[in-house]
Amino acid sequence: EAIRKDELTLLPLGISYRSMPGLSTELASKLEARRPENLAQASRIEGMTPAALALILAHLRKARRAAAQ
Repeated sequence: EAIRKDELTLLPLGISYRSMPGLSTELASKLEARRPENLAQASRIEGMTPAALALILAHLRKARRAAAQ
C-alpha cells in the first residue's frame, strides 16, 4: 500500500541500479536496460517484487536527504 502512493515517484535518468545494495543482479540488469520513468513502470517489470520497489524508494529518499544537507 505504501508503494502504491509513491508510484508516480520519478526515477532519475542517471540512477545506478547496480550499485544498490540488496537489489538482485537480475533486477538491476532489467532496470538498467528498461530505464523506467517512475516506480509504477518499474513495478511492471517481470520479476519485480514489493521488497525491491521499497529498496529503490528508500535509496531515492536517502539520496534526496543527502542532497538537501
